[in-house]
Amino acid sequence: MQNKMELLCGWQHESYRLVWGQEPSFERKKMEMRCCRNDFAAASLVIRSAERFVLLVENRADFSPRGKFPTVRAEVLCPGLPGAALYRAQMHLDDDRAYKADALLGYGSEVVEPWLPAQLFLHIPVPAGTAPGEYEGAVRLYCRTMFEDEELVESLPFTVTVDDVALPSGAERKFHLVIWQHPANIARHHGAALFSDEHFRLLEEYTRTLSELGNVAATVTVGDVPWAGQFCNWKQDPPSDLFEYNMVRITRDAEGAFHYDYSVLQRYLELCRRYGMTREIYLFGLIRNWVTNPAFGTSVVFDNITDDYPDPIRLRYIDEADGCGKFMRKAADIKAYIAALFDWLRKEGWLESCLVSADEPPDMDAYNRALAALREAAPDFRTQLDISPSLIDKRPELEFDSYTPVISDIALSEAEEPGLTRRAAARCKGTVLWSTCCWPLTPNTFLRSPLLEGRLHGPVAEWLKMDGFLRWAYTCWPEDPMKDGKTMDWPTGDAFLVYPGTGGRTVYSLRYFALKRGIGDYELMQMVKAERPDGEQIVDEALKLLFRQPDITKWNFYQADDTQYSFDPADYEEVRARMVRALLEARGKA
Repeated sequence: MQNKMELLCGWQHESYRLVWGQEPSFERKKMEMRCCRNDFAAASLVIRSAERFVLLVENRADFSPRGKFPTVRAEVLCPGLPGAALYRAQMHLDDDRAYKADALLGYGSEVVEPWLPAQLFLHIPVPAGTAPGEYEGAVRLYCRTMFEDEELVESLPFTVTVDDVALPSGAERKFHLVIWQHPANIARHHGAALFSDEHFRLLEEYTRTLSELGNVAATVTVGDVPWAGQFCNWKQDPPSDLFEYNMVRITRDAEGAFHYDYSVLQRYLELCRRYGMTREIYLFGLIRNWVTNPAFGTSVVFDNITDDYPDPIRLRYIDEADGCGKFMRKAADIKAYIAALFDWLRKEGWLESCLVSADEPPDMDAYNRALAALREAAPDFRTQLDISPSLIDKRPELEFDSYTPVISDIALSEAEEPGLTRRAAARCKGTVLWSTCCWPLTPNTFLRSPLLEGRLHGPVAEWLKMDGFLRWAYTCWPEDPMKDGKTMDWPTGDAFLVYPGTGGRTVYSLRYFALKRGIGDYELMQMVKAERPDGEQIVDEALKLLFRQPDITKWNFYQADDTQYSFDPADYEEVRARMVRALLEARGKA
């Protein structure tokens, strides 16, 4: 090569996110990573040059249609950990008009402009059977222009220390992660007929990756458009289609009798069970969510369409007498459907895991009336509720089996009266999870959120003494999330944690792996508490490194800084190291 290309490159912690306009550091030339078995190691690299170049993460030749540019091919070598992979971190426009890295592409190339940095993400799966010890590897950068021979221009070494502790999997997982699923959105984005064989092929891929994240619950729609499409019909810019549809197919024969086909519902539940995602089954469409929006008036098309049923649920059927699709409007028909559905769930062995879910019911008196009507048809169902502890306290008649308050509502309730959250949780018969949605702004998993906020989600559950975390969406993409990740008018990235890839492949994000890391932290904490008599004290002391403002009522949910929780990666690594040391000592391996 006549003119050797000059590259600036350096390692970054896995919590690093490239933001154009913020100068990265290129000083770190060797990376040391540490993880458990049944875990993963990760880190990032930043690269920059004074000249335009093509960045490639495949082992092949590459020519740019934009011109005669040097090609920098990146590859990872780690003989002891053969699953190591490199991803290009794609840049996305955020709400503040800054470009930030998120989607992780393990294929193809991109043109990197002069002086603009690029980010590579190194992900190394460490299976449960991996031998403990230290593994060495390197990321190599080769350069060539057109038909020149490649030249090795950089080799950035790394080590992975695998501790003799294995994270749990399957039913042994303690963290109760619930992320709602939206199958219809997957079908739309990949061009598949709803609930067809092709759709289920796609669903398996997204179910697999959601399970790998740690999700333990299935979300099924047993009524049509339970969230009213999130009012996407009122929000045309950016365009989004967020309508979900009943998994039960209903027909009425010529004599007027209704028949129910549960084959789609059964197929989806069996898919979720194969991936350990039926610890709980959330039923949507049987009771009101937030179905009206005062900003649009009360006469919206998603209000109650029934003649004598107290709740605006929608159940479409095919009338075989004329072939027309129609909607149930009589209470007797709706109750018969509900009774038949619950009989089927009981017969097939699903009922014990089922929860009738109401997403932020807007009117608690109406909610109670709807519950009463539902219990007339099916008296023995369980419920999930996500209203504030303060409102729970004012409603002694409410009974619920899963409780998921938003973290900002916890703070407001505790400011009103200390202990309200614990009092509300004590009334819950099952799991208690903290949650976020499009609010609060921090801590969260938006594109704007520092990646350590994603990692914080696991420790927050332990800090609050809760069972896990609930979030509303995994795949609620806008029209073209790779180009514009803003769904409706929510913060960019709010509605999804992964991206739709070509052929139905899941495209991971930096946010996905940050959340997964925090879940692993939580699992280690539960192991320490189970195996050490002083485990609770060890965990609580370690958490002080992360939670600098122990009074949640003083948290700022609009803008976080390091006075309320840590943004120092070293603190998170120290917490994890303490958990591992405590376990090794308990097992006589220290």
